[in-house]
Amino acid sequence: MTEFWGIHNDQPSIDPVADGAVRLGWDELGDLALLDPTRDAFKEAVASAFPGRPESVASWAGTLYRFVHAVGAGDVVVCPDRATRTINIGRIRGGYEFHPEADQYRHWRPVDWLATGIPRDELSVSAQNQISAALSLFTLTTAADEIARLIDEPRPVTEQDDFTWVPFYQELADTIRTFRDDRHGLLECVWTVAETPGLERYFRYLRTELRADGSRGALRDIDPFTVFGPFNRGITDSARARIASSYRTVFEITAAAPASFAGIPVVNNWNSWFIRYENERSPGEVDHLWDLADAAIAYAAAGNENTRERLVAAFDAAARGNTRQLSMGIYWIRPETFAAYDQVNAGFLTAQYPEFATTLALRSKIDGEQFLANTEQIQTWVGDDSTPFTSIPELSAAAWRYANIKHEPSAEPHDTTLSVASDSDPIAGDIYTLDSIVEDGCFIPRPELDTIQERLLAKKNLILQGPPGTGKTWLARRLAWTICNERGSDRVSVLQFHPSLSYEDFVRGWRPAAGGRLELADGPFLELCRHADDRPDDSHVLVIEEINRGNPAQIFGELLTLLEADKRNPDNAMRLAYPRHGDERFHIPPNLYVIGTMNLADRSLALVDMALRRRFAFVELEPQFGSAWTEYVSGLGHDLETLERFGARMQELNIRIAEDRGLGRQFRLGHSFVTPGPSHAPVTLTTRQWLDRVVQTEITPLLEEYWFDRPDTVDDVLTTLREL
Repeated sequence: MTEFWGIHNDQPSIDPVADGAVRLGWDELGDLALLDPTRDAFKEAVASAFPGRPESVASWAGTLYRFVHAVGAGDVVVCPDRATRTINIGRIRGGYEFHPEADQYRHWRPVDWLATGIPRDELSVSAQNQISAALSLFTLTTAADEIARLIDEPRPVTEQDDFTWVPFYQELADTIRTFRDDRHGLLECVWTVAETPGLERYFRYLRTELRADGSRGALRDIDPFTVFGPFNRGITDSARARIASSYRTVFEITAAAPASFAGIPVVNNWNSWFIRYENERSPGEVDHLWDLADAAIAYAAAGNENTRERLVAAFDAAARGNTRQLSMGIYWIRPETFAAYDQVNAGFLTAQYPEFATTLALRSKIDGEQFLANTEQIQTWVGDDSTPFTSIPELSAAAWRYANIKHEPSAEPHDTTLSVASDSDPIAGDIYTLDSIVEDGCFIPRPELDTIQERLLAKKNLILQGPPGTGKTWLARRLAWTICNERGSDRVSVLQFHPSLSYEDFVRGWRPAAGGRLELADGPFLELCRHADDRPDDSHVLVIEEINRGNPAQIFGELLTLLEADKRNPDNAMRLAYPRHGDERFHIPPNLYVIGTMNLADRSLALVDMALRRRFAFVELEPQFGSAWTEYVSGLGHDLETLERFGARMQELNIRIAEDRGLGRQFRLGHSFVTPGPSHAPVTLTTRQWLDRVVQTEITPLLEEYWFDRPDTVDDVLTTLREL
């Protein structure tokens, strides 16, 4: 009887299809054919080769035994490709082979591949889940029937991406350019599209400009890239297609409107404009973007010395801070000439083609010379026969697929107290500043961010406190990145205090060791101090979530004194509670910063020791239901007027909570309860339906806890919230 097997390959350098084989590691064991064909023999060999892993012996030995003796010739094997979210299906051709010449994974089973590059979406959810099993080798049961069907109906190696959108985008760009001296007419075209039934909500964000006189209203000037924005944002593809179709009609485009958008990067809904508000805009800012569009199209038509110089100068004139979005706009208007250097493409190139990536400038801010150099490097690369891509849109589509890989569970999960802070799309070396926090969607005014950062730099220790839902953890991590000047920096570490955490866990204490002994082990704080000492020219940050959930004075111990900014030197070093030797003295390095978050509304949490308060600067975050919040959420497709009314109701509720003698201002409700993230699900509910659900499932339980003895008050408040 034919068996169906799944096998995972976690080494990107190994290509099972090219090898004509599936492979396993554990190379230390040598040729497995020399072992007796029994499970006990395999266990003995694994135990001998890996004496420090007794807990893994049975599992590893079982995997290897099945690979050699249970998998039979003629059995079907499924090998997932995580990089492309596809599967390869083959039939085992012969017995076990040992390949000592291979650099790694020397245990082979030859395979005849029957179908390759099949999208996982061809399988049911249950079958996909089984194929995602956290094992190196496993039998397939649920997925077997579906795999058999795919063998009978093989698919091509890869399904071609649809790049028929390219002519439409290029013709639209050419048409928009004709409006350079008639921007009023251009805006009239945009508003005409916005009046298409069902599309109005996707254009509301263009009607929220802060004008020079302090009023708010629709855009009165526009650049060519912002015109592309409405159908190149984080909305559903069907909505993008409807908007593009309406653009085609209004602008009289002859090319077909796109139905799919493979390889097109989209801008953040929170930051979809390429120009600043009128009250912040510098003279010539809009014209600089028109100049850049003209220069890019001229270079695409003829890349000579004149158009190169023109492109560099226009790019530098238009650039403001982060240039990733600017490169995306240039890609939209000429996708066969320029690449976008957004986080998706930059991350893909860095991870998958590191050698080539070193020839490019992939930081968040580049200048015109670097953009031109990148452009010509990319053009040469995709034109090379050895490159897997034949066009820049193909490269962009592959990057998008790579970024959307769902992280599957590790075969051997482990738990650590100290973790490296990360973001949804971090790129090593991506410069991160206070402007980046604003771009990420911070509702706190920039001057307040300046003050917060200044306090952290001066004091070296900062605690963000505030009511639930005010974004304390979100801001803490980003402040840490600004100190390191790098998004997702590996010099930012995060841990959470909890009631059972002790000095011995956090700083240093005795731990059980082999042979029934106890050994002195450093905790995560001393490890982080050591890392900071090793790199004295670089800043390091520890983010402590819910710092008052433990007992901070007990956890820090004598480090409370050493935390002070003026005691971060050898002259003030102290003896630790558990010294390794009598002369050991310790001080906290001056390049280590500590950021804590604290929720004051939880009555179960400890009060902060006054000694700790003297060592930290405290910043209170406020609920933000003003214009910044309404602009952000309306930019995601929600109704602006409904949001403004709801925001006013929330502000009234917070005043009532703050004035309640049994509660107080720390019990107010923050904006995070009703703020979707950048990668939120597409808007399918009306704004009122969405808010009703949030009120019912998140806000109501909290209010019932606040006023557990006053149900009439809860009913009154909820009635007011729902009167939209």
